[in-house]
Amino acid sequence: MPHRYHNGVLVHETHRVPKPMADLCSLIGDFIQYWGFKKVHGQIWTTIFLSKEPIDATTIVKRLRVSKALVSLAIKDLLDFEVVQVAGKGSRRKTLYQSHPDLIYVISRVLIAREQKLLSKIMTKQCEVNELIKASKENLDICPEKMGELEDMVSSAQEMLQCLVASGFISNTK
Repeated sequence: MPHRYHNGVLVHETHRVPKPMADLCSLIGDFIQYWGFKKVHGQIWTTIFLSKEPIDATTIVKRLRVSKALVSLAIKDLLDFEVVQVAGKGSRRKTLYQSHPDLIYVISRVLIAREQKLLSKIMTKQCEVNELIKASKENLDICPEKMGELEDMVSSAQEMLQCLVASGFISNTK
């Protein structure tokens, strides 16, 4: 079904999505994509977050005009990161979703789950490269000063993340 607007509202079967709402979902999807998620994660989260009541996947599919499989996979990811929650069962026993009510907690969980792990992996690789530099008899064309700067940058990022967690601004618990 092609996009059709009536008085600024995207018309799709019985679901009416105002064009500004569709645009907002798309823009938040772009923003979320910038941070390493898929655009659809942001679109789905926005749709769930702004919904007056918990909604099911079929409603999300119809509102966003994306495949059921894509919504299903994205919701699984959002559940894993605790960005959305199961809110119960709706009509026809469909699972209903709502956004996590504490946005700071959500951001915290993503930072802890992704960035902290990634920073640890980076630091491990940096150690491996340093060992390689020490053990190698040939020129690896790696500037030791810049390697040190990179280590300092990553170490600072990890310290800042740990400070945020320790301060309580970023919470490890619900």
